[in-house]
Amino acid sequence: MTAQPPLRLGVFTRLVDDAPPAELYAQALELFAAAEERGFASGWVAQHHAGQDGGLPSPLVFLAAAAARTRRLRLGTGIITLPMEDPLRLAEDAAVLDTLSGGRLELGLGTGGGALVSALFGRSPADRRAAYADGLRVVRDALAGAELAPGGPALFPPAPGLADRLWEATFGVPGAVRAAEHGSGLMLARTSVSPVPGSSSVPPGTPLGEAQLPLVEAYLAHWKRPDSTPRIGLSRSVYVAPTRAEALADAEAGFARYAAQAGPEAARGARNDSCVGTPDEVLAALRADRLLPLATDLIIQVHPVDPGPDRTLRSLHLFASEVAPGLR
Repeated sequence: MTAQPPLRLGVFTRLVDDAPPAELYAQALELFAAAEERGFASGWVAQHHAGQDGGLPSPLVFLAAAAARTRRLRLGTGIITLPMEDPLRLAEDAAVLDTLSGGRLELGLGTGGGALVSALFGRSPADRRAAYADGLRVVRDALAGAELAPGGPALFPPAPGLADRLWEATFGVPGAVRAAEHGSGLMLARTSVSPVPGSSSVPPGTPLGEAQLPLVEAYLAHWKRPDSTPRIGLSRSVYVAPTRAEALADAEAGFARYAAQAGPEAARGARNDSCVGTPDEVLAALRADRLLPLATDLIIQVHPVDPGPDRTLRSLHLFASEVAPGLR
């Protein structure tokens, strides 16, 4: 039997602490620096406009600052909402960041789905899938070095290899199939509850790995690239504390805040899909995940517990020292 490759560990932040933006960004940079020191392979941020669900509308700008603070950590977007972007400008910005960081960018893209943000950018939520498909074609071709117009120049600066470091996020099997056909990495969410109302058909209480297994199976079945291997990124909510009582107390407060913000259904899904507890309890929960043996990347976040910066760093340290050694 072929040995499984080492599992790459990543950390993700939504920048949601109750603090001024400058403080939020400084905390996130400290988290990335701490992750690199503790052996994590990657640090990830998401794009959220107008302060909805997170505090970072410009992830590539933030990751440029993170590139200056780190030397080895890979820098990921999980995700940029492509239908809100000019795809050629996005490709240019990504190429500059990849150049500055020494080829460390992992470019994750998705459709988004928020009606308010779509309206702010003059887009229609109903058109987001078509806009995503068109934008992704532009981004992929530009990063691959194609002419930007017939007889015209190629992308500058060039970004050799970045086209092979694209990731696509999805909540459904069709999206997983498209990611495989594009040769992109498959990015799976921390919950099976889709942010688009009415689009999720997973029975309540289904373990997250079970709910997402059909996506992974479809992705692997449709992978066609002989020159590269599939990449499967699991995003998981993980909060580690020294005692079970402390972990549960912090989590209860976090889930209550999240319920007030996102509603009871999302909060129930988040509670069901989160790994909260002592190092031994978190390790057992992660090892029970059906998808862990198939994953290439495990990307952890403390959202929606959001215990504050000091306890977030403590959770990261406990995970690195006491949980990670028990994983693949």
